[in-house]
Amino acid sequence: MNKKTDDNVSNDIENIKKDDLTGQDRFAWNLIVSWASQLVLIFSGFIMPRLVDDKVGQAALGIWDFGWSFVSYLSLVGLGMGACFNRYVAKHRAAGEITLLNNVANSAVFVQLIFSVVTILCTVLFYTLLPIYFGESLAENTEIAQWVVLFLGLSVAVRMSSGSASGLLTGYHRWDIHNALHAGDSLLSITLMVAALYFTNLGVAGMAIGYLLSTIVFESLRFVFVYKICKEFNFNLRMANWNTCRQMLKFGIKSMLSNIPPIILLQTISIMLVSAIGPAALAVFARPMALTKQIKTFMTKFTLMLTPTTGSMQGAGDIKAVQALFINTTKLSFAFALPSLGFLFIYGDVILNYWMGPEYALWPLMMILACGQLLPMGQDTSIRILMGLNQHGRISIVAFIAIFVFFGIGLYFSGLGDWELTTAALLFVIPMNIVYGFIVPIYTCRELKLSWFGYVHNSFIKPLIYILPFLGLLSWSRHLYQSNEILTASLFLVAAGLITLIIYFVYLVPVKMQNKLLLRLKLSS
Repeated sequence: MNKKTDDNVSNDIENIKKDDLTGQDRFAWNLIVSWASQLVLIFSGFIMPRLVDDKVGQAALGIWDFGWSFVSYLSLVGLGMGACFNRYVAKHRAAGEITLLNNVANSAVFVQLIFSVVTILCTVLFYTLLPIYFGESLAENTEIAQWVVLFLGLSVAVRMSSGSASGLLTGYHRWDIHNALHAGDSLLSITLMVAALYFTNLGVAGMAIGYLLSTIVFESLRFVFVYKICKEFNFNLRMANWNTCRQMLKFGIKSMLSNIPPIILLQTISIMLVSAIGPAALAVFARPMALTKQIKTFMTKFTLMLTPTTGSMQGAGDIKAVQALFINTTKLSFAFALPSLGFLFIYGDVILNYWMGPEYALWPLMMILACGQLLPMGQDTSIRILMGLNQHGRISIVAFIAIFVFFGIGLYFSGLGDWELTTAALLFVIPMNIVYGFIVPIYTCRELKLSWFGYVHNSFIKPLIYILPFLGLLSWSRHLYQSNEILTASLFLVAAGLITLIIYFVYLVPVKMQNKLLLRLKLSS
């Protein structure tokens, strides 16, 4: 990109001062686009496992899940950098510190390119060592697993190299573009993967190739949008400096320590399942986990926007706004998580039965995963707010250590010889609840000088009361469904949804927004 003159930079500063640089004016629109794009990902997540299971079998589906479990460890190479530096982009832009913004952005580009090369080397190493350590468990599927790991690992390297572009777009609060590109990537990848399944003999290895090609196309497009939107950014690696790189790495490592434990925990359990029971068991375990993961992703689309918004508020010196943001967004998070996970708790096995078949429909497993992820999922706002304030270092270390200590204790009592799928689920949800359901939110309240009991009352108890009619009607609907009264069960299900929408509209939607909606619907003057 061409270097701007001083006059152009001055004009840019004057223009951005006219905007709401906290991103709150774009919050609702960004969230709508984020969730709409997630519907595309849900479609992909539902259709591909069933196609793989039907076309090449349950064992091949387990290999696909195994490949992703292995490759997920590659995210450690990035040391948490990714797009997390959007907090600094938003903060410096809000303060009009354009030189610092460019120092941060170019330093991030430089570091991300190095990490991308390291990721490629690690992928090749995984490819080489996989037959040595997993040849006996994978047996005849070993070579296929190698190719899956190789191409998925290369896609992680490509995504890592474009992390700076993602950070710039989200630092400018353009989550709509960020997520639209993600949705487009998903559509192209599912098209290529289906083509690989039905028109080649490559199986899941061909799917991995299709995923890599799609990743290259859409991650390249991110830089095009950076050029068009991020007008204050000048690409010049000479602006990268060691002090800024060190600051970014320090922030990234703290972010990684707070975000990566659930990923490592889940992937470790998945790999242990393959070793203990086999890839087919992992395929069964991964499907209910995938349902809860879709809800988690919806929540993450919402909470990720809090980090740059909080950074902008901090740059403007508005700490009281941060306190209000934390309370209100946590309340909205629980308002979304409670009915979503409640539905999976009650009807999850029915969904699995229609989606994948009766051999996947394990109701106890589904109930453990749905109930066990409520508190961590509803309070993901805690760590995002702390990241925006750059106060997540100490608690990240505590969370990283604690989650594996509790996992180790659970593993000691459960043993390794007689594992069941419910055992794996409990080993995941119990540490998650202790650390992200209690320890991290309590610490966040202390840092923001908020009453813990006031926080619980406003952010959790109120949404729980609002959702009780939904859970009651849904439970009765399930009872009728089991009695083969399908029509009546469906009516109760619809009634539960309608009543909840009315309650949410009255108690959760701000009065100004209520009036605007009523006016548009011509229900109020």
